[in-house]
Amino acid sequence: MKNNLQGRQQALAASFPKKVEALLVMDFSNIRYLCGFSGSAGALLVERDHSTFFTDFRYQEQSALEIGSSAKIVVYKTSAIEAVTEFLKGKEFNTVAVEGSLRVDLMEAFSKGFEGKLVVALPLVEKLRQIKDREELKCLERAFEISDRSFERLLEFIKPGRTELEVAAKLEYIMRREGSDGASFSTIVAAGEHASCPHASPSERVLKLGEMLKIDFGATSNGYHSDMTRTLFLGKADKKFREIYRIVRKAQKKAISKIEPGVKCFDVDKVARDYIAKKGYGDNFGHGLGHSLGLDIHESPAYSTKSKDTISAGMVLTVEPGIYIPGWGGIRIEDTYIVADGEPIRLTKTPNKLLEIC
Repeated sequence: MKNNLQGRQQALAASFPKKVEALLVMDFSNIRYLCGFSGSAGALLVERDHSTFFTDFRYQEQSALEIGSSAKIVVYKTSAIEAVTEFLKGKEFNTVAVEGSLRVDLMEAFSKGFEGKLVVALPLVEKLRQIKDREELKCLERAFEISDRSFERLLEFIKPGRTELEVAAKLEYIMRREGSDGASFSTIVAAGEHASCPHASPSERVLKLGEMLKIDFGATSNGYHSDMTRTLFLGKADKKFREIYRIVRKAQKKAISKIEPGVKCFDVDKVARDYIAKKGYGDNFGHGLGHSLGLDIHESPAYSTKSKDTISAGMVLTVEPGIYIPGWGGIRIEDTYIVADGEPIRLTKTPNKLLEIC
């Protein structure tokens, strides 16, 4: 794995613009991807031939264990920016790049301490992270295995009389018991008409017989995220629920059949969106069809009406069409696929057929 980290750093350095001599990385997901550090204080300076990691005393031992020889470690007593600028005084660098996500106050502090030129880099690390390597896919597979097992166990708990908050808390507890590092994001549990909000927060609302229940959740393994949505029905599903569920599921199938290397993200989104619109619910599907995920729950590229990206083998993206009707509810089905040279590989193993909890 350590050799893999150095390979990632070398690939990053090879992507530097001609005049850039180093890149300061302070996004923690990017830092973890490049050198393995999973803590919350530090900065990584990637030069063309080696890297230096800066952290404080709290992470001295942890960084040594996680980073190994993939980067030189400097323990500072001031701040990351001060440590980096002090380090750069011994270098004859003319141009150093920073990430676009760097906070304005840190950028100002850096510009005052560094005598050379600072430039904002394109999302170079994020571009590398779009293609998952073998180690990353193993982490993702474990995260999805945890999600699948956890959802199966949760079904035994769901029943009328529980609250949305109780279901969300139980699911997060189960995921921990099944081996998750923690929830990928704030678990979404929305019943009945509350399900019309795509990202509804769980509330004290009581689940009732004869209504839908939308659950959007994810587990993490070694920092990598899973993401799955299921919309089930408490009792016997009525005609309208069955009809809209069929439309959403068919839209997802049509989009999945379009996934292959070289296809535009826009075109995958369009297949599902056009089908939903054809069925009369175009105005009720207002978000993108899916997104990549990994060390972050939302990564690039994404299937959307604005995307200009092309998918490649090794990318991992969700496919999650939905129909949301205010006053009635909403149905979303979300599964995640690895883009492959042949058929896309399904990471989500939980079936997505209509599920009735009686």
